[in-house]
Amino acid sequence: MTEPPRGPQTQVLLVSEDDDIGEPLEAFLRRAGYAVEVADGREAAGLLRDGAGGTAAGAFPDALILDRDLPPDQYRTILDLLAPRAGPASFPLLVLGGGSSPEVPAGWHEDAFASVSRPPQPAEIAATLALLRRLGFYRRYRDLVHDLAQPVMTLYALSRGIAKLPVADEAARGTIERLVREADRLMSLLETFQRSRGGS
Repeated sequence: MTEPPRGPQTQVLLVSEDDDIGEPLEAFLRRAGYAVEVADGREAAGLLRDGAGGTAAGAFPDALILDRDLPPDQYRTILDLLAPRAGPASFPLLVLGGGSSPEVPAGWHEDAFASVSRPPQPAEIAATLALLRRLGFYRRYRDLVHDLAQPVMTLYALSRGIAKLPVADEAARGTIERLVREADRLMSLLETFQRSRGGS
């Protein structure tokens, strides 16, 4: 079985009107350590609008499993409600059915989305959810490093300039040396991460 999530339980909203899919999948995911809320299309729309029920403290769960066989108007409503979370805020979205290119919210991050064929295999669903969660953590870390790159490089350049200034006071000199060491450490971490991404 897929290793259960560590730390606080991952809140999963499972949206399907097919009991033959929803019930066994809910049971399997609960055994795998997930907190699962099962809803039909209308119920899910309400949960996504106001954060009611057991999904999360907020309007969105940690992950969403969405059955493509929902009535078309309900499926479209859910996509519309998810739209504000497209882009960097995308969370794991797993679509059941719909072929290789099911409709998802425009701009939904590619590493926060997957689809599986119907009827789904619970073990495959759990493994895919775990993968999407890991990719999401990595993406947020990558974006954070990207945002910090320019400040780190600026700090590194400033520390080099300050280190060249004539400073007689020993305490001030010690502070400058610590600044230089910290700037070196941050630059080294940044370069290591950038190399791991092939320089991107």
